[in-house]
Amino acid sequence: MHVEWSKGLETGHLEIDRDHQGIVDIINRLDGLLDHGNTAEIGEILCTLTEYVIVHFGREEQLMLRTRYPRYDAHMLCHCQFFANLTRFTYAFETNARGLSRDIQEYLADWLIEHEASEDKHFVTYLNDHDAGLSGAGSPTLL
Repeated sequence: MHVEWSKGLETGHLEIDRDHQGIVDIINRLDGLLDHGNTAEIGEILCTLTEYVIVHFGREEQLMLRTRYPRYDAHMLCHCQFFANLTRFTYAFETNARGLSRDIQEYLADWLIEHEASEDKHFVTYLNDHDAGLSGAGSPTLL
């Protein structure tokens, strides 16, 4: 399942959108390898994705903490669930490469699209409102 980056996936926050585009690129590289790549290449992509989302989630979570995002706990839980599933898929791949199917790629694409459409867009709206309130008060913005 190839994911096409579009305006519909954008949150409106440059740094978050740049990270999401990177995740889409990794998912699409995985898509290309599932039918024709060797197991070493697929393993490298899964490792790259894991490292990438750790950095991205950390960046989002720091923004949430700095701005006292009221839905931080729920958003963090989404990140934890995603990471647990990614870890489960990676373990299944590493212990039985033949057992990895398109399930992982479909999960990643579906999760990314759903998470961006709901949780991340909600967070960016909060960030924009938060920054507007700080700017209106003469305080510097956090971003």
